[in-house]
Amino acid sequence: MELVNKWLERPFEREEYNELVKNLETPNPHLEVSECALSLGLDDLFQISSIKLNEAESLVLELITMRNEGNTDKMFENIRKALELVREKNSRDLVLEGRLRMELGLIKIQTKSEEDPEIDFEWALKRLSSVSENSRLHGLSIINKAAYHEHVDELLMALHHYGEIPLNGKFPLEIVGFSRIGAARILVQMDNITDACRHLYNAHNLFKQSENYELSWHSGFQFLTIGAPYVDISAERMNVQIVNAKPREVGDDKPEVKIHPSDLKDIALNLKDSNEIFQNVDDSIKDFVNKIIENTELFN
Repeated sequence: MELVNKWLERPFEREEYNELVKNLETPNPHLEVSECALSLGLDDLFQISSIKLNEAESLVLELITMRNEGNTDKMFENIRKALELVREKNSRDLVLEGRLRMELGLIKIQTKSEEDPEIDFEWALKRLSSVSENSRLHGLSIINKAAYHEHVDELLMALHHYGEIPLNGKFPLEIVGFSRIGAARILVQMDNITDACRHLYNAHNLFKQSENYELSWHSGFQFLTIGAPYVDISAERMNVQIVNAKPREVGDDKPEVKIHPSDLKDIALNLKDSNEIFQNVDDSIKDFVNKIIENTELFN
C-alpha cells in the first residue's frame, strides 16, 4: 500500500495522514491501513489509523489477533456482531458485509465446521463482484472460492476460478500473482508443467513489479525448481510462450515442456540480486541458484 510505503520512508503526523488517506481508492481505508500497520508492527501508524475505525471495522480488525491466538470462538462472535452492524440502516456497509461472509467461510474451514463454507464464499463473491468489482477484496473472494474447491479436491473447478482473474485486467497486481501461484500448484498436480511454469514466471514478475519481493522470490524459485529439468535451447522464450498461450480443452494433449536456459538464468539472477533474502536461505538453495547461473552463463 502506497501510504504505508510512504510511512516506512518517513513517518508523518496525523494531519498528513488525513490528507494521504483521502487518496486511497478503497471503501474502508482506515481499516486497510490499520491491518497493514498491525501486521508490520508499525505501532505509531496503527495508533493514528485505528482511532478512525467505526465499531464494525474495529471488530474486523480484532480478527487478526484472534486468528494468531487461535481464538476461533471469539472470531465467530466478532463476525456475528459485525454482520449485525453492517446490516443496520444507519451503519450499512455492503463491502464489509461481503468481506465478513468471506471471513466466515474461512473460519468454518479452519474449525472443520459442519456448516457449508461454500455458501459464504459464493455469497461474498457475488456481493463483492457487484459493489467492489476488480478490487483487492473482489480478487480475494475469487481466490478463496478457488482455494475452497482445491481443498475439497475439485481441481478443475478451482482452476476455473483462478482463471477468472485475467493477467492483464484491472485487479491489483498481487491478486493476479496469487491467482497464478494457485493455478500453477494445481497444474503441477495435473502434470501440466508447461502451463505451471508460465504461471510461475508471470507471478514472479507481477510480485516484483508490485514490490512484494518475498513472494516474487518464492514464485521465482518455484519456477526454477520445476522448470530446470526441462531446459532446452530450442525452447521459445517465456515471453513468447505467454503471448501464444491459449485455453486448453479437456482431452488435449499436454504440450512438451521446454524451458529456455536464458529464462532460467534471468530468474536465477533476480533471486541472487535480492541479496537480503538470498543471504538468509539455506546453503542448498544458494547452491542450486548459483549452479543455474553457472550452467547458463553463455546465454544472453
